[in-house]
Amino acid sequence: MKKESIKEDIQETSAKLLEMGRKLSGNKISNNRLYIFSEIRDIDDLSNFSMERKLRKKDNGIKTPVILEKLSPVIENLYENLYDLNLYIYRSLKEYTIIDIRYYPKSSLEPGYRRTVQDNEPMLHCKTAIPPYLLNPEQKFDINWEHKIWNYRWKMFWLRKKVRS
Repeated sequence: MKKESIKEDIQETSAKLLEMGRKLSGNKISNNRLYIFSEIRDIDDLSNFSMERKLRKKDNGIKTPVILEKLSPVIENLYENLYDLNLYIYRSLKEYTIIDIRYYPKSSLEPGYRRTVQDNEPMLHCKTAIPPYLLNPEQKFDINWEHKIWNYRWKMFWLRKKVRS
C-alpha cells in the first residue's frame, strides 16, 4: 500500500470486506460505510481472546464513526510507522456499516525485526470475526454476534453442552 493511494486502497479493500461479510453472514450489509480507527495491542496472555475482544468492544463503543475522508489524514500521518492495517466489520446496521480499521505500528515490533521491515510499505488485509460457537464453516452467522451478548452466551452454553455430551 502506497502513501499516495491509501484512501483508494482502503475503499477497494472495504468493498471486498463487505462482500466477504455478505457471503459469510445472513445479514443485509449496507454499502454506506463509516470507519473507526484503533491500534492492535500486544496481548500478554494469548489464551484470553475473549477478554481482548471485550476491551476492544468497550474502546470502540465510545468512538464516533466517521467517513473515510476524515480518517485518511490520520492514517497518512502514521504511514511511516504502519506495519499492518486490518479491516473488520465492527457493526452492520440497516443504514450503514461501521468498519474498524485496526493498525499495528512498526514501533511495537521486536527491534531486530523492526530494522528488517523499516522500509517496507504497510500491508492491508480484510478479515471477519467468526463466532467461536460456529461448528460448521458452511453455516451463516450473524455478523453482529459480538454485540449480542445474550444470544452469544446462549449459543456458547449450548456449544459447551454439546461438546460435553
